[in-house]
Amino acid sequence: MKQFLDFIPLIAFFIGVKQYGVIAGAGALLVATVVVYAIHFFSQDKKLDKQQWIVLILTIVFCGITILFNDEYFIKIKSPIINGVFALALAGSVLINKPLMQMALKQAFTLTDSGWKKLTLAWAGFFAMMAGVHYYTAFHMSQDAWISFKTYGWIPFMLVFMIAQFAVLRKHINHTIVDKNKN
Repeated sequence: MKQFLDFIPLIAFFIGVKQYGVIAGAGALLVATVVVYAIHFFSQDKKLDKQQWIVLILTIVFCGITILFNDEYFIKIKSPIINGVFALALAGSVLINKPLMQMALKQAFTLTDSGWKKLTLAWAGFFAMMAGVHYYTAFHMSQDAWISFKTYGWIPFMLVFMIAQFAVLRKHINHTIVDKNKN
């Protein structure tokens, strides 16, 4: 359910852009994001995780500025910045020796300290690459190509990366958790 809800703002953006233009799409994205994150907030015991807060705040800021100044530049720069923030946070967590992927997945996988750092850096690299691809599509391709990529074009990149991650991580699944779930 949570994953489905997270697609609603993208769908709202796509419909808004196709029907009324980029500024309307930004408005639709803003409203849908606030509604979806309000639902997350109340369904998660009145809490949002850090990633959710980052996405919510940056969406409010960039969509708000887009609408306020009637300039699509700001909505176009939102995705590269969000992906860049995630890349920097992940890389920074390795530098301070607290890999964020370990914090998020330590119950699901058993990795060495080196393994957690490599996994976290792999995700940092993925988000850095996605920041670049989002930037390129926003500022060097047609508006239709950018809209398509922003709405659903990034999904194959994520699927391929996640499948590759699973291929590597399947040897490190914490079977204690798997066995508990069978009972």
